[in-house]
Amino acid sequence: MSRTEQELRQLFAGTHGMPTGAAKFAALEEVIRHADALGLVEFAFDVRMSATRTYQHSWAPAKSFLTFSWCLAAYDREPERFAPGHERSLLWHFKWMVYNVHQFPEIPLQRARDLVDDMERRYRRGGHSMHAVLQHRGLVAESIGELDEAQDFYERMALTRRDGLSDCSGCVPSSQVRTLVALGRDDEAIRVGEPAVRSGCTEQPQWINSELLLPLVRTGQGARAVEAHRTAYRRIRDNPHHLGELALNLLFCVRSGNVGRGLDLIERHLSWLDRARTPLTEMEFAAAAVAVLSRAREQEAGTVLRFPTVEGRRRPDARVADLAVELRERALAVAERFDARNGNTFQSSRMEEWMAAGPIGEPTPLSVFERDLRSRSGERIHRLAEQVAARTAAGDLTSAARARAAVAEALLAEERHAEAVEAAEEAVRELDRLDLTADLAACRWLLARAYRADGQGEEAGRVLGELLDSGEWGRPAEGPLVQSTEGPASLPPRPELESTLGDWLGYGPAAAARFLAAARGFEAAARQEDALTALASALNRLPWAGQEAADGLLAEILKETEAALGRVPGEGPADSAAPATATVGLLFAYARRLRVTGRPAEAADRLRTACALLDALAAPGVGSDAAVDTENDADTGTGTDGDAYTGTDAGIRRGAVLTELGAVHLDLGDPVAAEEAARAALALLDDPDDAWEELFVIAKALRARGAGDELAAFLADHDLTEEDLDD
Repeated sequence: MSRTEQELRQLFAGTHGMPTGAAKFAALEEVIRHADALGLVEFAFDVRMSATRTYQHSWAPAKSFLTFSWCLAAYDREPERFAPGHERSLLWHFKWMVYNVHQFPEIPLQRARDLVDDMERRYRRGGHSMHAVLQHRGLVAESIGELDEAQDFYERMALTRRDGLSDCSGCVPSSQVRTLVALGRDDEAIRVGEPAVRSGCTEQPQWINSELLLPLVRTGQGARAVEAHRTAYRRIRDNPHHLGELALNLLFCVRSGNVGRGLDLIERHLSWLDRARTPLTEMEFAAAAVAVLSRAREQEAGTVLRFPTVEGRRRPDARVADLAVELRERALAVAERFDARNGNTFQSSRMEEWMAAGPIGEPTPLSVFERDLRSRSGERIHRLAEQVAARTAAGDLTSAARARAAVAEALLAEERHAEAVEAAEEAVRELDRLDLTADLAACRWLLARAYRADGQGEEAGRVLGELLDSGEWGRPAEGPLVQSTEGPASLPPRPELESTLGDWLGYGPAAAARFLAAARGFEAAARQEDALTALASALNRLPWAGQEAADGLLAEILKETEAALGRVPGEGPADSAAPATATVGLLFAYARRLRVTGRPAEAADRLRTACALLDALAAPGVGSDAAVDTENDADTGTGTDGDAYTGTDAGIRRGAVLTELGAVHLDLGDPVAAEEAARAALALLDDPDDAWEELFVIAKALRARGAGDELAAFLADHDLTEEDLDD
């Protein structure tokens, strides 16, 4: 199917907010294909440059070779067609290509050298510094074992001025540290790399912290290495782009005597090998994993690793001894390809050294349970931690895993959030390994709360989402926990967790979908008030415009809302104010959606019903001081359009409904009714600063009915202009 230029530009704009992955790759490639067919050279150039950036920061950098080559050829053919900024972007992308090309043994070494020669020629022609050129020449030299040349390029780069085409203050030291480590200059590597730990680059601080791990361990700075590992791993654990940094973290686990932690990382991330961003990172991760597995085999050859389900697939369980053999063969097979390309045995020798790595000095405690967890509030946490050690030593791994969860819960209660996260992470790993399903589900909820308290909101949402979407829910419980029909008894009911996750996700289709799921769950449990409140939140959390992908979800929520309102009793006085207030909140949210979707008459009907309910609530004996959250999400109190009407008086809430009704009357062409509703709302406000919505509706109504003199006086009284009404 052919597309117009406007359609292509809209499709391209839509890719900007898409998460990195196959869907985004396919969308970009579709735009490129149609742009080429239409002969839109400049547009095709821009899309390919964007695609190059996307591929570079994903696990598929090989895709960038084609997009970059096309852009470079197009620019060289007709440089006059492009703006100066295009040339600068090309020069910046040169660095990515040089960084990537030497990591693929199928690409001849001469091609990598030709590419960096071309980079230097273009940089010199533009009068740019050779800083970036020398940096990348050094990386290529280091990767093929030409360490004397790598040192020469490093020394020359250190004396060369930086400019706008140099890497940032975090990435330059990261590449320098890699070279210095290869040269055996650990102390200098730490000195050079330390300032970059505070870099704000998207690749930092995970890259520099990972590069510093082994120098820190080798120089006896175990505590700093532990902190660097924790900081780095938080940033790399959810993105296969960071497979290379993860390999360094595995080696750290071996060198610091934390083989158990290394096994945990292998279990969680072995699936990343299926989409390793380059053969080099594939080789390094496999070799680092062998180092961990070899040490684990020395301790207990029969240890079995269990792997999580990833994208619907799960690798079979494996004994450490068998997996070590498999990954050794894989690492050496890739290393041999590099050796054949490079004409030496540098990479295979380096990987042999990695796989033979062992601990350096005394073990560096990494587990939170190896620390003194005493607190000023008492010895309870310390005693619980001692139970973990005692039960582990006695071979009672089930009780030890549950004790870990108890420690995490206690740490969270004492607001020791970072330690609670560490303890809960370990507890989750142990419970999962022991297949203690009900305990595991409860501990995942604990971990999600710990992440949230520690300021790791994205991780909290991920863990809670995985819990709700996993097969763990509904499987038979084990141990002392008893499962209810809504999930493990130690968890809140599932609809409450769905609602919590919707709140954590903020605004957008994902949050709205969670609230919709919560509403359905509450309805099934005959919790009508909660169902109405969740539906209101679902409506309020959807984008108001600009995300066509949410249209289907909106239609689904509107249908569910109509059905829910149909189950609510009429608008007469209620025995309890609570269901009626929830109904008002849903009617208000529903009316606003009906209005923006072009159904103002239906919106007016819903708002009039809300007013009638509020009148009933105000009747003596019904509960006139009930809080009806019509302007804000009922679950959070977070305003969606300002924070007016946030008191507790039902009459103030009525003002929000009346104001919206006035706006709907304007849409229906009835300015008299619009003005009447807005003035009634205005009369309910105590603070004139909250009156903006009402003032605009009144002014627009005056203009619509041609009351020019009255409008002029009204605008003057309220310090408004007619232009304000059109903003």
